[in-house]
Amino acid sequence: MTLGLNKTMATIFIVDDELILHKLYKDVFAIKGHQVVADAYDGDEAIRVYAKLDPKPDVIILDHRMPNKDGLEVMKEILKIDSNARIVFISADVNVKDDALHNGASSFGLKPVTIRHMLELIDVAISK
Repeated sequence: MTLGLNKTMATIFIVDDELILHKLYKDVFAIKGHQVVADAYDGDEAIRVYAKLDPKPDVIILDHRMPNKDGLEVMKEILKIDSNARIVFISADVNVKDDALHNGASSFGLKPVTIRHMLELIDVAISK
């Protein structure tokens, strides 16, 4: 949905084991016109929640280091469910960047990610 010149609202699924980041992202995304439609706090939950989402979100914010399954495993399973999923892959480990981008991530953010950079990563994912 377009909200004026170059302003696109996105529906977002947040997958991160840090509760505080969910709250921060939700507040910032709401200010920018984006809507968080689902949350998950570990890899297994992320796959279960994503499989049930209808419609699918425009963007998935996916952390790398989480309990049960890491972000790379989760991304591969989500892409099996929906090969068109747009994933913003987030990690404190720069060594996974190439692997994430080559295996389906739309964009990559190195933690700690600034709010401005996170919004840019979402824009990149939406534009793909």
